[in-house]
Amino acid sequence: MEQNIDFHLKEALAHLETALNQSVRTVLENDGAKKEIGLKWEQFLGEFIGQVREKGKKSRLNLLGWINFPRIR
Repeated sequence: MEQNIDFHLKEALAHLETALNQSVRTVLENDGAKKEIGLKWEQFLGEFIGQVREKGKKSRLNLLGWINFPRIR
């Protein structure tokens, strides 16, 4: 199971890197796209945090409590 989690997290990180690179490239080519791209990232991050909270409530686990945020750089 742990390998499966690692695989999915690596895949997700690769997809996020691609989206980030494309976002930067788009805004560098068209500064007017900044708001639209920002809204896409807000929607994505809001959805993700919402899913984490919802899964935590349903499972009665503090999923964000598993993460030591000061260690994240």
